[in-house]
Amino acid sequence: MAKKDFTFLSIFKIFAEGIKLYLFNFEKFTKYMAFPVLGQIAGIGIIFTATYLFTLVVPKLTMMNAVFDNILFVFLLLLLITLPGFFIFCKAFWDYLIAMASLNSMSSFIIESKNKLEDTGIHDGLIKRRVLSYILFLLLISVIFALGSFPLLWGLFLVVFVFISLSFQVFALEEEKSPVEAVMLSINLVKYNFLRTALLLVLLGITTYWIVPSLICWGLDKGNIAGFFSYPVERFITLLPINELNSTLMSSGINYQINSVSVSKEITLGVIGIVVTAFLLPLRSLCCTMLFKELFSRNYAGKIAAEQVVKRAKNVPDEV
Repeated sequence: MAKKDFTFLSIFKIFAEGIKLYLFNFEKFTKYMAFPVLGQIAGIGIIFTATYLFTLVVPKLTMMNAVFDNILFVFLLLLLITLPGFFIFCKAFWDYLIAMASLNSMSSFIIESKNKLEDTGIHDGLIKRRVLSYILFLLLISVIFALGSFPLLWGLFLVVFVFISLSFQVFALEEEKSPVEAVMLSINLVKYNFLRTALLLVLLGITTYWIVPSLICWGLDKGNIAGFFSYPVERFITLLPINELNSTLMSSGINYQINSVSVSKEITLGVIGIVVTAFLLPLRSLCCTMLFKELFSRNYAGKIAAEQVVKRAKNVPDEV
């Protein structure tokens, strides 16, 4: 069981220390997260742009050559021109998955050495050399999240989420652990510190999923910058049957009219909020890594040291 002096105040100290370390390494973290986050947006943007341009030229091409009347041919051509964007999105998405684990290794280095993060490739390599085990780990976590997505299980899932919240830290920092063992160790670490762990997750959730994204989106909206970014989105919104939808709403007695400008701005601000949240992943990793190291040292360090003493007394070599 954890020591009694691990109080709720300790959680606030971890949270404050995490913010300090994140800001201290802000430039390096931002560069590291740039492609995993923006690459996904770019990939989706390329796909939609290619599709939009394709819909503009297909009628002209059909008039020039009858082959464009073939639905299968047009579909295959559309698939072909969207492949570059799809590949960029997949590569960025995979890099983001790698970052979800490797950031914990970076966080451990920063916490232990008190130095500024320099080389991120080393930490990526620690995860990539265990790529098969990591894929199995992600599948396990995905199954747990899929089961928790059922509305009747939401309350139970919130509890389970807190228990497995340190699984990525365990997997990244305890290399000998299998995916199942990583989840089980997270449960064992949290079970005597459930409320404290939940408090840290709430602090991180409110800060990184709500306060910071909302402030940035508010600033962009008030500065009329969101409208500039939403212009490309509006081009796609105008392709939708907005007039027909508004007529349907009026005939149904619903006093609301869809406006392409406002819809595109809301979509743009939503995407910006998601991007900001993704760039704050290092902050979440720092805080959870500090919590993991704190709980691990209190629950397991003494036990491991005692086992090593017994082994030396019996002249049994330590495991490598």
